[in-house]
Amino acid sequence: MKALWNILAVMAILNILAVAGGLFWLKSSDRLSKERVAAVRERFIKTIAQETTDKQAADIAAKQKDADTAAAEKMAIPPTTAAEKIAEQQLKDDQRSQMLLRQQQIVENMQASVMLQLSKLEQREKKLEEDRRAFAAERKMVAQTEGDKQFQVALSTLEGQKPKDAKKVLRALLDLKQSDQVVSYMAKMEEGKRSKVMAEFVKDEPAVAAELLERLRTRGIVAPAPGSLAQASVYEPTGNPAANPALDATASKPTR
Repeated sequence: MKALWNILAVMAILNILAVAGGLFWLKSSDRLSKERVAAVRERFIKTIAQETTDKQAADIAAKQKDADTAAAEKMAIPPTTAAEKIAEQQLKDDQRSQMLLRQQQIVENMQASVMLQLSKLEQREKKLEEDRRAFAAERKMVAQTEGDKQFQVALSTLEGQKPKDAKKVLRALLDLKQSDQVVSYMAKMEEGKRSKVMAEFVKDEPAVAAELLERLRTRGIVAPAPGSLAQASVYEPTGNPAANPALDATASKPTR
């Protein structure tokens, strides 16, 4: 029994020494102070239930304080009168109406632009179709004229004339508004005879010669343009060069 008491006494002394050593280490390593001891003591004074109750009470007090602050700020704002509310609502309605009007105007402008583009496209398509038909008619007329047997007879007769006489005949056809026929004859002539006839035109009527040359170049490629040699009025003699802009002063001279 005495031995047991001796063992217990030794263990108690060792524990006391361990605690004392721990306190000494904490103090010497600057980990222990009166404030920390007081904080630890304060930490364990209250029970867990008491600490929970105190925390809930603090939360309730904070929420109440926030509510009181919000109410005080709201009370500080002057109340809005009925007239002010009506004016504010009217302003919002006006802004909404203006926005809708701007959007409607944008849509109408876009529709007008689309319709304008469609109209222009239809006009271009119509003009293209008219040009195509005119070109087809011109090609058909040329094929019928140049393939006709009587045309070949007339062409042979014209080629048998002297260049000056052939030029007179062609000039007469131009005066009779038969410019397409003249171009057909010139196109089917032998190259040498055509050059001589063209030389007669160049000598007396260079503007007419230039127009004939251009008609020969574009024959079968493009349809005659308005105001060109295809319209006999260009070659209708008036005695006034200004009335025939396609001809120069020499084109109005009488044929020799």
